[in-house]
Amino acid sequence: MFRGGNSMTNHSLRPLSAVPEVKGRRTHRRTAWPSPYDLPPAGHRLLRLTDPPTGRRLTQRLNAILEVLAGRRAAGQIRPLVDEALFSRLSSQGLMPGIRHHVAGDLRVCRPTETALETSTIIHSGPRVLALAARFERTRTGWVCTRFHVLAPRTEGVQAGRPSVA
Repeated sequence: MFRGGNSMTNHSLRPLSAVPEVKGRRTHRRTAWPSPYDLPPAGHRLLRLTDPPTGRRLTQRLNAILEVLAGRRAAGQIRPLVDEALFSRLSSQGLMPGIRHHVAGDLRVCRPTETALETSTIIHSGPRVLALAARFERTRTGWVCTRFHVLAPRTEGVQAGRPSVA
């Protein structure tokens, strides 16, 4: 049992002093929290909108699609890179043998809107040179290819090769 008078003692807190800056220590920069109006509806994952892919990354994606058309890659491997409509067209279309699987020319990129990129380049198909045009759009899951066209030259009113993939 406690005996005595006043059981309460007075404590005083001293103010914290600033920590001296340590040389070589990185300072942490806080990023701003998103506004509640920028958050997705309930039940959806919050996804940071990514910057558009670089020219190198776009070339890699185009090469992967060309490899599927040439039969050198399974179509399932490009499912995350293309939208559902284009994936079904690519999977149902027959192979385009003879197309080398690499982009030969410089990739031309234009950005018609904040959420779209349009690219064009050339590819080699044996001795012929073909044009390639593609459109990438930003979705909730990232940048995906929505249009893909291999443009073959016309010979005597009949288009050589197979029709392009829309």
